[in-house]
Amino acid sequence: MWMGIAYFVGSVVLIAVIWGFGIEKPENLLSPYNLLTVLRGFVWVLGMTAYNIAIDKIGLTCFNQWKNIQGPVGSILIMLCFAPVISGIKLVYLVLGIVVMFVSAWFFLVPQNIEYNANTNINTKKNMALGVSLAILSGVCFGVTAFLNSWVSRPALVGGDTFTFSQLLYHSASLMIFSGIAYLILGKKLGGSVKIDNKTWLPMIAGAMYMVATLLSIYSYRLISNNVIPWSITQLNVLWTVIIGVFIYKEVSFKQHWLRLIAGTVLAVGACVLLFLAI
Repeated sequence: MWMGIAYFVGSVVLIAVIWGFGIEKPENLLSPYNLLTVLRGFVWVLGMTAYNIAIDKIGLTCFNQWKNIQGPVGSILIMLCFAPVISGIKLVYLVLGIVVMFVSAWFFLVPQNIEYNANTNINTKKNMALGVSLAILSGVCFGVTAFLNSWVSRPALVGGDTFTFSQLLYHSASLMIFSGIAYLILGKKLGGSVKIDNKTWLPMIAGAMYMVATLLSIYSYRLISNNVIPWSITQLNVLWTVIIGVFIYKEVSFKQHWLRLIAGTVLAVGACVLLFLAI
């Protein structure tokens, strides 16, 4: 919810400056295509909720590899809907990319491999199964949001209009509203609080960073005709995530599991390359 609030406030300020000073032309805020961005916000909140719970269950290092199913999901949806039918060697690359991504995730999924659990410090089979399931759900949701993002960013598919900053506005507003509803329903039961404290600033900073990332992704979709290219490139966040999980949060002992970690990371990067080749 706090991410959504920071994202929305930042978007409103940015749009006021961009449109107010005539840096870019105002966009059609009343277009029905903006409803696709509202839908994207709802799906994102669902994915982010699964995201947060999954990290608590299995840790960031293990979680991220299963969440990266978003790469194949987003790539398949974008290619099936916005590109010619996939066949031949490109279909082989696509299938291999999906398989290699799953194999990569398996290297990070070993019972003795994850020493961290935010709730119990014991990584039970139940936590592992639930965490992986939620991570996959999160990945599917983020893959769908990438597809919707790509759709609205293509003028030819939205009546010739351009939706860049309106996407920021509607996405951030729907994200804030739907996450706020989720908080009212579930958050208080989990001991949540609406007061602003030191912990609040972390998700607010994340929300501001997400606004910048979303704006960059929209521009990349506008500048690169084949949207699978920028989407595939973003999957390389696996490198940064593994570094954080292993060396900062120390969820996994690198000394004890270095071979699995290196193999899993190399395979994850290889899966991204295969998805890129499938374009």
